[in-house]
Amino acid sequence: MQFIDIHGHYAWDIDDGMPTQEDAIKALHVAKQNNITTIVATPHVIPGSHTLEDIKHIKDRINELKELALKNNITVYQGCELFLNHDCIQALQNDLFIPFEGTSYLLAEFDVRKELGSHDEVEDYLYEIEVRGLTPIVAHVERYFKDEVDIERVQDFIESGYVIQVNTSSLLGVHGKTVKNNAYRLIDEGLVHVIATDTHRCEGHRIPRMQEAYDVLSKQYDYHILKTLMFDNPLHILQNEAVEDIEVKKSFFKKLFTRR
Repeated sequence: MQFIDIHGHYAWDIDDGMPTQEDAIKALHVAKQNNITTIVATPHVIPGSHTLEDIKHIKDRINELKELALKNNITVYQGCELFLNHDCIQALQNDLFIPFEGTSYLLAEFDVRKELGSHDEVEDYLYEIEVRGLTPIVAHVERYFKDEVDIERVQDFIESGYVIQVNTSSLLGVHGKTVKNNAYRLIDEGLVHVIATDTHRCEGHRIPRMQEAYDVLSKQYDYHILKTLMFDNPLHILQNEAVEDIEVKKSFFKKLFTRR
């Protein structure tokens, strides 16, 4: 199966992603080996730190990445991962962000080092994105809960029209058992729209491990569910369409023989 990766820090020397162009080239090779045909480059944008000149520089670098990716038959789109902090409303007002190219979708994150904050630190910021005609994609939701994922809160996100994304690295256990369990529970509850890599490196754990994640997940989930999460919904986003919900129905035998 082919995959679309809507969250990755493949562009080099502009955030904590790829340090060099050489690393970016290697990461693109890994992506190709993982059957990734399309990437949204999503460098971090930090409100209060980035200027319009910085945004232009990021876009120019992504355009350079596009040219490199074509050599691997990979299509790259522009985007960013907007950090939702106390300066984010001003950043939204001043266009200091990059929606997914040609769409009204915007990838947004909170501080993964902390437990998910209060309503006025989270929902109010997401609402500020929404009222500007944009649809928030909430990045790596599973990483915001240090003990156990708050299912009702994630359900509220979805009922508000927001898109929920989880990381392949979380599903593969890179961020620990709690985060891994959170990611699987969200899928089991039908509360995930997209699986993406959140690639930061060309070697190690935070690489484009889409095929590996698919191989692991296919032992537990049906093909059409994984295709929705790893290809169809990412394609819907890039075509500026609504995403599909999933409904997980695991057979008794898959439940019995699956171990995490």
